[in-house]
Amino acid sequence: MDRKEFLATMAAIGGAALVPSASASVLREVADRVEAEQGQRRVNPSKTILMGDIHISGDFNAEGKPKHYPYNPICFEQQAREILAMRELPANLIILGDVAWDHGLEEDYRYAAELFKPLQQAGIRITMAMGNHDRRAPFFSVFEDHLKQTRVAGRVVSVVELPEADFVVLDSLDELPNLKRGESTKVDGEMDQAQIDWLEGYLAAAKRPVILGAHHPLNEMPNLEAVIAKSDAAVAYIYAHLHIWNKGVRIIRPKDPKRMVPAVCLPSTFYGDIGYAVMYTSKEKAVIEYSSNGFWWPQPVENPPKEWAQRQEDLAAERCIILF
Repeated sequence: MDRKEFLATMAAIGGAALVPSASASVLREVADRVEAEQGQRRVNPSKTILMGDIHISGDFNAEGKPKHYPYNPICFEQQAREILAMRELPANLIILGDVAWDHGLEEDYRYAAELFKPLQQAGIRITMAMGNHDRRAPFFSVFEDHLKQTRVAGRVVSVVELPEADFVVLDSLDELPNLKRGESTKVDGEMDQAQIDWLEGYLAAAKRPVILGAHHPLNEMPNLEAVIAKSDAAVAYIYAHLHIWNKGVRIIRPKDPKRMVPAVCLPSTFYGDIGYAVMYTSKEKAVIEYSSNGFWWPQPVENPPKEWAQRQEDLAAERCIILF
């Protein structure tokens, strides 16, 4: 989707997507229609939406418009409207980090929470990870459920129990101590020993396939890669951070070279590949399908390079199959 299409979208909803209260109201109207149609549609517990790098800003000017990249909240809302319009709704939405705009401000999370409400009203559970643009204390102050459910104290670690597998959401944020408001932390990820210890125990006791997810790629966390490599339960690693859709094989287990661990990088709603992924799980496998809504870098323009359209065309019908 280019800038012209965004302007058309904005006009269609009366510019409401740039105003915090009106923006959430637009999505709530969609959610209300979903609720009214509950007899005609259902929530599929084996269907999960995967997102990364939504970068929501709660910093607004006097006119109530975001100071930073005003197209971005519209972009996230477009994905949310698509999800709410699905005939078969997902039971879960997993966002793998960089929920906040840049420095993990509390107002970023409060605005994100408003945008999430219509999805939650429709029966969709939202689980998030930490990215390098997030901060744990402000995040926990808004999303107290994540503080209560974390599996590792002081970290944002969750287990999403799907009917056929578990999705473990890990915390790869390397947050420097004593950061002041607006200060940046390390860009690269890390996996602390407390999470490694917990994960080793969890995987050793696992009776079902385990899909692992975090914000950063595995090459930045060799200790996590080593844990996955020696586990028979771990079947895939999903991450974000790069703002592009990509799929490949990260690990070939040395004891059993026929067993491979797929690694999937999720798109963004900020810049790069724009969209989300839909994951369907069954007893035999998980199928992850990429849903593309465009490409731009670093922001949409009226006359985009032809390579941008080609990128979107190349990714049409992209998917990854994870065997259990």
